[in-house]
Amino acid sequence: MRVLAPLLNCLLIAAKATLACTVVEVVETHPSSPNVRLTVLRDGIPQGDATLVVRLQSNAQEVGPPLTTDKRGNAELRNMAPGTYCVTAAADPRLGASLCLVVSKGQDGKRSEFSLKLLPLPPPPPTLAEQLEQTSKSPLQVRARKFEGTVTDVTGASIPHVRIVVYVPRSGTELNLIKPEADEEGRFSLPLSPGSYAVAFQSPGFRTRFVGFAIGPEEPPELGPIVLQVGTCT
Repeated sequence: MRVLAPLLNCLLIAAKATLACTVVEVVETHPSSPNVRLTVLRDGIPQGDATLVVRLQSNAQEVGPPLTTDKRGNAELRNMAPGTYCVTAAADPRLGASLCLVVSKGQDGKRSEFSLKLLPLPPPPPTLAEQLEQTSKSPLQVRARKFEGTVTDVTGASIPHVRIVVYVPRSGTELNLIKPEADEEGRFSLPLSPGSYAVAFQSPGFRTRFVGFAIGPEEPPELGPIVLQVGTCT
């Protein structure tokens, strides 16, 4: 859940597996006692049947099963051990809220109370397959007789074991993805029939590169080097 809250006190780093990019989440952080009452609000009205998930900030592991708010929008956390916990709330896939609690010793007899205000969530990032499909509809960038070449960085040094995903456009809803891999010297080769394709080149520490290309007997004989830029997307 990603919610930009007014108080930018806590930075949570979460890796999104779909794109393997680093996403920074900014949420509220509050000192808290071990016993907490949480109230989920939607447009200022208590939201019953909202789902609350509590995770340890240190390792993102869930603390117990998810909680469900009562008709007053409340849920209770009891006897929490000292540490930092991050809570996410959801009422449906479109609305969410989050906050973090820093539980310390010496407040065992107290109860802290916090509210989470449900707000619209940003749309999820496009999947790799969706990005490949979009690339296949864009103007072709590369033409060659064969799908073979080398992946390099900006200095010309080869990148070993680059993950390659080839999207083959076809009718219907079924995706046709071919997943070869470059060798230790960054070289790749895959026999493809003449036609148009989209491909993604991925390697840790580099930005994913999407390329639309055509294979055919009348095209240039060689596919030039595929250059990846250093970045946080793999």
